[in-house]
Amino acid sequence: MRRVTAAVALAVTFLLGVSLADAELVERGNLFVKFDGGIAPTALPRTARAPIAVRVDGTVRVLAGAERPPALRHISIAINRGGVLDTRGLPTCRRFQIEPATSAQALEACGSALVGEGRYVGALALPEQDRFPLQGRVLAFNAVINGKRAILAHVYGSAPVPNSRIIVFHIHQAHGTFGTVLSAALPARLNRSGYLKKISLNLRRTFVYQGRKHSYLSAACSAPAGFTSATFPFSRVSMTFADGRKLSSTLIRTCKVQK
Repeated sequence: MRRVTAAVALAVTFLLGVSLADAELVERGNLFVKFDGGIAPTALPRTARAPIAVRVDGTVRVLAGAERPPALRHISIAINRGGVLDTRGLPTCRRFQIEPATSAQALEACGSALVGEGRYVGALALPEQDRFPLQGRVLAFNAVINGKRAILAHVYGSAPVPNSRIIVFHIHQAHGTFGTVLSAALPARLNRSGYLKKISLNLRRTFVYQGRKHSYLSAACSAPAGFTSATFPFSRVSMTFADGRKLSSTLIRTCKVQK
């Protein structure tokens, strides 16, 4: 992975219509990915953890003249160790309950396990046919797979034909700066004839368990004594594509100590 040089960045910013001040733009050859995201709210207690939402999204582009981006094969989202994930008492969803299903059917079956939502934009490119745009809704459900925590991301779109997919994000704990890692493999059968343009995911859920309020994700703003804000590496996001290229970026964000 290489940072975009100043000259190329100006051209690509115009091409993608994005602001580098708000996102991280990385490139490998003619392939570009804009990574963005953050937490909400940004004002948090200094020591006690409070509920937060975590948003991450990625936009994929190729330079003008290229046929299409390669298919996405793997995505990883590593969240700063200061963000704590809590699933105690939270209902779980099982794959057979939401596959196949529309978004409405998935919510009816597993709404109690919902931990986030998002959107996706892509395209379907069949041989000797025009490309068809694909877009739809992503619903993230709390799950347990092989005894370990996971997220079932239900992807549904109605055009050009109704279609639903399940992307499994396995969750594991790690040491170092990023304590929680969500990783998903996208087999070729999921997007053999399609490719991704943009995907976004916003994780947030509060619930009550044993009479106490819990949050799926929570954090504090651990600013040093005497400081009212802190800058920290919020997330490390990476995408690996069918041609072997891997693009990654670390998103740096700032929080404020809640008064």
